[in-house]
Amino acid sequence: MRWSSGGWALAWLGLGAVGVALARPALVARHAAVQERDDVVALPGPERTVVLSLGYRAALADVLYASTLVQSGLRLQERRGFEHVADYLETIVTLDPSYRAPYRYADTLITFQAKPVSDEQRRRARALLLRGLEQFPYDQELWNSTGQFLAYVGVRWLASSAEQEAWRREGAKILARACELVGSNENIPYHCVSAARLLSDVGEADAARRFVERLLAVSDDEEVRQLALGYLQVVQGTTALAESERRTAAFNEAWRQDLRFISKDLLLILGPSFDPARCAGSLAEGCAATWLEWSERQDRRER
Repeated sequence: MRWSSGGWALAWLGLGAVGVALARPALVARHAAVQERDDVVALPGPERTVVLSLGYRAALADVLYASTLVQSGLRLQERRGFEHVADYLETIVTLDPSYRAPYRYADTLITFQAKPVSDEQRRRARALLLRGLEQFPYDQELWNSTGQFLAYVGVRWLASSAEQEAWRREGAKILARACELVGSNENIPYHCVSAARLLSDVGEADAARRFVERLLAVSDDEEVRQLALGYLQVVQGTTALAESERRTAAFNEAWRQDLRFISKDLLLILGPSFDPARCAGSLAEGCAATWLEWSERQDRRER
């Protein structure tokens, strides 16, 4: 009996199927036992990467950031940690210090992983965030997110209680600074009251009081003002509340008598009304050409 070429092909195909069926269970077990534990970082240090960019620093920073996002997502899917994400981010901002996105998402990329991260990783996230504040000193969103990470998010798992307190104090001050910057976040004024409470909790009661008084001076939102006044009364007592209300009433009266048709922000820029003749000369007395001098003059009248 002679087999045709088609018969031999079917025979070999059947033998191959039997071989696969016999070998597959052992191979699957071995594959499941093998796990990738450590990442291999092919990227050199930040300074060397700057040299290797051949002048295309911003372009290389874009490529590395996109790669970092992809790798972070893959590791979350595979339930693996991304141990060297801080190295990538530090290299990216060294290539392009004005690249805002790495600063904005450094805390999430470094600390939000499938496996717990170390305190050292959290410290590196903090360093990147503070580096971003130096690069963008008037970016309200960065100041707000950095303050929230230091005061509430990143501090929760630190082993040292002293370091926790230091982070909360630093975060409260950064949040207070965020409240003084111009931005589009409508919730910032409410965060400001929370920041004042946090300042008081970490032993900065005087700083909290001054901060709330500044908030009351610039805020026109009645709901925010009531929250701030309520906090001031609870923490500082009725005397501080009465003094704040007195200052507010005096300012509103000065506003009404001078330029009632302009906004408060513009009035604060222009300054109070004053007598040019009284303010003439270097030794002018009783002159209040700025709001600071006007405030000091109001204090002297009350004494």
